[in-house]
Amino acid sequence: MTLPTHARTVIIGGGVIGCSIAYHLAREGRKDIVVLERSKLTSGTTWHAAGLVRRLRPSATLTKLINYSIDLYGELEVETGQATGWTQTGSLTLATNEDRLTNIKRQVSLGRAFGLEAEVVDAARAKELWPLIEVDDVIGAVWSPADGRVNPSDVALALSKGARARGVKIFEDTAVTGLQKKSGRISGVEVGDHLIEADEVVIACGLWSREVAAMAGAHMPLYACEHFYILTKPLPEVQALGKGAHLPTLNDQDAFLYARDDVEGLLVGSFEPHAKGLPLDRLPKDFSFDLLDEDWDHFMPMMENALRRIPALEKAEVRMLLNGPESFTLDSQFMLGESPEVPGLFLMGGMNSTGIALAGGAGKAMAEWIIAGEPTMELNEADIRRFSPEMNVLGALEARIPEVLGRHYDNPYPGRSMETARGQRRSPIHAGLVSAGARFEARGGWERAVHFGGEDAHLPLSFGVPKWREQVGWEVEACRNGAAILDQSAFGKIMVQGPDACAFLNHLCAAQMDIPEGRIAYSQILNRRGGVESDITVQRHGPDTYLMIVGAGEVVRDLKRMRETRGAFRVEFTDVTSGYAIIGLAGAEARRVLQATSNAPVPELKRFGFAPVEIGLARGWAGRLSFTGEEGYELYIPAEMAMAAHEALVAAGATHAGLYASGSLRIESGFRAFGHELSPGTTPFEAGLRAFCAFGTGFVGETALEGPSKALAEGVSKRLPAARQIVTVLFDDPDAIPIHDEPVYFGGRVVGQITSAAWSYRFGRSVALAMVEAPLDQLAEKTVVSGFEVEIACTRFAAKASLKPAKEAF
Repeated sequence: MTLPTHARTVIIGGGVIGCSIAYHLAREGRKDIVVLERSKLTSGTTWHAAGLVRRLRPSATLTKLINYSIDLYGELEVETGQATGWTQTGSLTLATNEDRLTNIKRQVSLGRAFGLEAEVVDAARAKELWPLIEVDDVIGAVWSPADGRVNPSDVALALSKGARARGVKIFEDTAVTGLQKKSGRISGVEVGDHLIEADEVVIACGLWSREVAAMAGAHMPLYACEHFYILTKPLPEVQALGKGAHLPTLNDQDAFLYARDDVEGLLVGSFEPHAKGLPLDRLPKDFSFDLLDEDWDHFMPMMENALRRIPALEKAEVRMLLNGPESFTLDSQFMLGESPEVPGLFLMGGMNSTGIALAGGAGKAMAEWIIAGEPTMELNEADIRRFSPEMNVLGALEARIPEVLGRHYDNPYPGRSMETARGQRRSPIHAGLVSAGARFEARGGWERAVHFGGEDAHLPLSFGVPKWREQVGWEVEACRNGAAILDQSAFGKIMVQGPDACAFLNHLCAAQMDIPEGRIAYSQILNRRGGVESDITVQRHGPDTYLMIVGAGEVVRDLKRMRETRGAFRVEFTDVTSGYAIIGLAGAEARRVLQATSNAPVPELKRFGFAPVEIGLARGWAGRLSFTGEEGYELYIPAEMAMAAHEALVAAGATHAGLYASGSLRIESGFRAFGHELSPGTTPFEAGLRAFCAFGTGFVGETALEGPSKALAEGVSKRLPAARQIVTVLFDDPDAIPIHDEPVYFGGRVVGQITSAAWSYRFGRSVALAMVEAPLDQLAEKTVVSGFEVEIACTRFAAKASLKPAKEAF
C-alpha cells in the first residue's frame, strides 16, 4: 500500500488511542482517514499496559467515558471477530483508614447517579472475594462487580480491524518527520521527503506527542514517567481457583498497590510516592516493544507493601519486574481537543495510566469533536484549552509529573494541591499576600490565595470539618461588614478594539454589548448549540474599545473562540492579562477604606459602572461589582502599581480574604461559575440566566435558544424554559459536607447532581448549587421545596431547594 498524497484526516499514532479515534471517525461516516504508526500497532505504551478497567471514578466525565468503553469492548469482539480479552471480574478496593473509606464510598454514591451499583463490604467479605489477602488492617472495602479487564493489545487490534473494515488506511513503520501549516492552519504531514496534504491532523502518539505537536508550534504539556509492576510465575493459591476462574482486580490504594491474577500467577503494580521521571532522550530512536531497566532498589518499598498484603508472594518466583514508560499531565487529567494555537490540529494524550479504560469513550468524544467542530459532551476537565502555553515549560513538567504519578492514589481532599513546580505565575500583589499569611493553591499555573490562616489553618486535610472553617468565617465576615481584599489578578483580561468592536462582541456574546462608555455588562459566550463556553464581564472604555474580564482558566478557550468568530469583523483583540492586577474590595466598609487611601474623591458609581480612581500612589479604575454578592468594588491597576495600591489599602484598614470565603459567598448569592454550573452542555435557560440573553442581536447560539425562548414567552413552559434547572440547596443537617457531583434525590430517585458546595456562615450548615430535572413544577410554583436528599459517601442527607439564591430564599 502506497502512502497517499492527500487525506481528509491523518492520525499520528497506532496505539489504542489512535486506533479508537480512527474507528469512531469511520463509524460516524468519515472517509479518507489515514493512520501513521512509527513502528507497529500497539508499540510504545499500549502493549505493556495492565488492562484494568474500573467503572467508578471520582468525576462524572470519567465515569461516563469509561462506562462507554466497557460497553464497546464487549461489542467489538462480536463486530470484528477480534477478541478484546474483556473479562468481567469485578474489582475490590480496600480501605485501611476512615478517610479512604469515605473516599471510596463517595465514588459509590457518584456511581449511583449513573445507575452503577457497588457494595460496601467488611473485611471478612473482602477476604472471601480475594482469599490471598491479609485483612487485619482493613476497615472496609467496596466491591464493584461490573468492573473487569481487557488485553490492551487486543483492544487496539480490534479497533484497528473495525477501522480498516470501514476504509481506514493504516501504515506501520512510517515515522512522521514534520508538520506543515498554511496561513496558520495545519495543512500536511511529512514522512521523510513525502508529503500528505491533510484537512486535519490528529496527534495521538503517546510519549512522543509533545515533541510531535511542537513540529507545528502547538503546545501539549505532558511528560513520561517510569511505571513498574511485577509478574510472577504460577502460584498454587491462584491455580486453586480453577481453570478459567479469576480474582477481582485488587486496589490497595493506602499501600499504593493494584493487583490481579495473570496466567495462574499475579500481576502487582504500584503508583509509588517517589516516582521516576523519564526524559525522552533516554529512549533509543527505535524504542518500540521495549522496556526500561529493572530497578529493584526503587521498587522494593512497594514490594514490601505487597508482601504484607499478599503473603503468598513470599513463596512466589518473580518472572519479571516490568518497567514501562507512560505519560502524565500537570493536573493528572488527560487532554484532548483542537490545538488553541493551530486550527485543524487535534491533540490527545497524557492518559495518566487510564488510557486503556478511557480509550473507547475518549476516542468517541474526540471523533465527535472533530466532526462537529466543538465538544458534544461535558469534557471540561480534559479539555486541552485549560493549558496555556506558559504551562508547557519543560522544567515544570520535569518537576511536577513524578509527583502526579506518586499521588495517583491520593485521597482527593478539599484543599489538596500539588507541591512541585510552584510559583510559576504570581499575582502582582503576591508579596503582600504572603506577608498577610496567605495559604496558596496552584490553579492553572497561578498561585491563588485560598485563605489567610497559613499552614496551621489548613493541615491535616479532611473530608469532614476542615481546619480552615473558623479562619474563613472571619474572612466572610470581613467581606460582608468590613473591607476585604480579594486578589483576582489571575482573571484573564482581553482588550478588544476596532471599528467593529461592538458588532463583533454582540455576535460573540449573548448579552447586549452596545452599552454606554463607563458601563460593565455581564454575559456568557455560547456555542452553536446554545451551551455556555465562558462567562465574562465586558467593560466599554470607548466607542471602539472594550475590555473583557474572563475566568482564570478561560483565556485560552476564549481567545480561540474569538479567532474562530472574527470573520470579516474589523476588530483586534489582545491578551493583556499580565498587564493588570485586579483587586477585589468587598464589604460594607469598602468605600470608606478606598476613600481613605487618597484625597482624590472616590467616584459615585451605580452598580456595574466604572470610573478612574486613585489608590495611594497608584492610579487605575474601579468597577462597582463583586463576585461575592456583597457590596464592593473591583479595582483594576497597572501591574507595576499594584503593590502600591495594596499597601495603601492595608494602611487604610483593609484585611484579606481568599477563594474559600468568596466561594461560600458566591454560592449563597446564587452566582453561577464556569466549570461548575456553567459548561458547554448547559444553556443559559438551564442556568437561570435568560435575562442576560439579548435576543435579536444575532449572537452565536441564539438560533438554538429560540424555541425555549418562544415557549417561555407564550407561557407554555410554566416559567421554566428547560427540562432541568440550577437550584440552590440548603441542608438540614450541619454534619452534611458535600463537595461536588453528589447525586440529588427527590421522590426516591436520582434527579440531579451537586455542582458547587460550601459551608454557609449565614446558615451554619452547607449550602450548594445543583442541576436538577425534577420537580420543576413545584420549584416554579413555590419559593422553597422540601423533600430533597443528597447522598454523600453512601449516607443521604435531607435538604430543601429553591430557584432563588440562598440568602433570599431561606
